[in-house]
Amino acid sequence: MSIRALLNIEHPIIQAPMAGACTPALVAAVSNGGGLGSLGAAPMKPDVLRAQIQKIRALTGRPFNINLFAPGSERFDADAMPGKAARALLEKYHQELGLGELRMPSGIFGPAEQQLEVLLEEKVPVISFHFGVAAHHVNAIHAAGLKVICSATTIEEAVHLESLGCDAVIAQGSEAGGHRGTFMGDFQRALIGTMALVPQIVDAVSVPVIAAGGIMDARGIVACKALGASGVQMGTAFLGCHESGIPGVWREQLKASSPSRTTVTTVMSGKPARGLANRYIQDMEALEEAPMPYPLQYALSGAIRKKAAQQGNPDFLAMWSGQGVGMLQELPAAELLKALVTQTRLLLAELDN
Repeated sequence: MSIRALLNIEHPIIQAPMAGACTPALVAAVSNGGGLGSLGAAPMKPDVLRAQIQKIRALTGRPFNINLFAPGSERFDADAMPGKAARALLEKYHQELGLGELRMPSGIFGPAEQQLEVLLEEKVPVISFHFGVAAHHVNAIHAAGLKVICSATTIEEAVHLESLGCDAVIAQGSEAGGHRGTFMGDFQRALIGTMALVPQIVDAVSVPVIAAGGIMDARGIVACKALGASGVQMGTAFLGCHESGIPGVWREQLKASSPSRTTVTTVMSGKPARGLANRYIQDMEALEEAPMPYPLQYALSGAIRKKAAQQGNPDFLAMWSGQGVGMLQELPAAELLKALVTQTRLLLAELDN
């Protein structure tokens, strides 16, 4: 089955569910254009999540996707404390930015079980997961008549997701921005490029494969189609849209960046993620201490990131970005999607001649 038939969409283009960067307006614009708009809901409390879903439904009657993080990723040691050097650095940042005393971190995502209950009650057409998915969640989603997809960064993960009953697998290449979806083994061994990862996952599973990572224009879409992908998921490409929820300073940094400025780091959140290197990442990576476990490492910088966004200061932001950043376009989401579809058709026609 094609991804278009599976998800009931016109074009096999999925806007990635980037937590903190997606808005109901962005989701609806992509879905109304015939793609699949997506909302990253991992940080949202159940009542906020329900309100966001209702806002999306007020803007579109077409299918959309809501993304959650696997419940296992929310577990952490409540007694964990930052190292001495990290604490001193963070206190220095607090003083520099005029913030109060450094507060000890706590959980900032989920609870995924309650979030999923909302999605099931609201009959969200497509539910996606990052960091893996539990079998009983797949079963519950299917029992509600909904579709479930999940990210894989290796062939082994893709095969596992198919065995759980996932309707499609997102093959997340190492070029992708944001958190790596790795949930089996060492993330460093799972840094496989999209070009190498997609065809091997296509050969290993029978469900549709959605290519993700570094895809910014029609050339990337056509290339992934040639690799056997049934569709593509694009994140960084949509950060240039005015409907995205990112601070202006983040967008300006993206416009001025190149692939070599992106880095995969664990010091921002405690899990590996690709974003634009900045002072915070460089200072934290220079410490001779391991970062706190996810999501506590992320929570440590919460007040700092918020203040930096207010000040338009890129030194302390988590500016997630894929390696295709140099091809960023500033277009309304509907225009970007239309251009992608039109240019893809033209390119396929040219290659046919």
